[in-house]
Amino acid sequence: MGEKKESIKDLIRWARHYLNSKKINNPQLTAEIIAENITGKEKINLYLDRDTELSKEQKALFKKNIRRCGRKIPLAYITGEQYFMGYRFLIRPGIFIPRPETEILVEKAIQFLEEIKKNHPARDIIVVDIGTGSGNIAISIAKKIKNAFIYAVDVSSLALEVAKNNAKAHRVHHQIDFLLGDLFSPLKEKGLEGRADLIVSNPPYVEEEKIRSLPEEVKKEPTFSLNGGREGVTFYKKIIPTSPRWLKKGGVLMLEIGYNQLEKVAKIIYEVQEFVDIPQIFYDLEGIARVISVRKK
Repeated sequence: MGEKKESIKDLIRWARHYLNSKKINNPQLTAEIIAENITGKEKINLYLDRDTELSKEQKALFKKNIRRCGRKIPLAYITGEQYFMGYRFLIRPGIFIPRPETEILVEKAIQFLEEIKKNHPARDIIVVDIGTGSGNIAISIAKKIKNAFIYAVDVSSLALEVAKNNAKAHRVHHQIDFLLGDLFSPLKEKGLEGRADLIVSNPPYVEEEKIRSLPEEVKKEPTFSLNGGREGVTFYKKIIPTSPRWLKKGGVLMLEIGYNQLEKVAKIIYEVQEFVDIPQIFYDLEGIARVISVRKK
């Protein structure tokens, strides 16, 4: 007897049941994303052509990737991609996976930079992105603000390699200088003191003791991109007091913050005399404070 024929529809149905048994969230959507990734078909075409058979190799890869997902390997590591701000970013294991909540940070950064562009259309805009990861923040800004030049810093050479590839794929590599090093240290050779219009960062902010209780998928991401120290604010204590040195007068520091961290981060800001007294807070749709923004006097 020949091998039983399995259509895309059959495979997705099997995957949904398998992932459900492994307690994976959104098993249907996860199966569809893996099918899209392997076939190159958009979801609507998966269902229009749902009786189309996959090749033997595609079928084997689909089942392998579904089982990897069942072992709580992050979906972005399996597909090698993650969408952010509607753009596709290449992702590899060992790199922090962009989150939808970080889009609030990017949207507010772009709004601020658009104001500068409107008031000073001829001048270049300088942005510093601390902890660039896959480059999602820097690249999203560069695509929207064509007269922005961004210095994107990360301690991970792997992250910078992927970020550079993403910048080339999005054709904004001429707008971004990727720098290897810790926080602001690589900027010292660039003559940027007092020149940045905007410093933006999504630093690690998970409290150290909470890392053990994170979902298994999240724990597969690099610990250094999650661990914010004992109170979750170690990196804010480093970034906030140092930022005025690099900002121009009226320049802005914009940071993503973790759940319930608003008061702690605001307190660090209030202790820095170079900033104006009242930071702006931006909330997500659930009313959670996600971004804090403060201007240099």
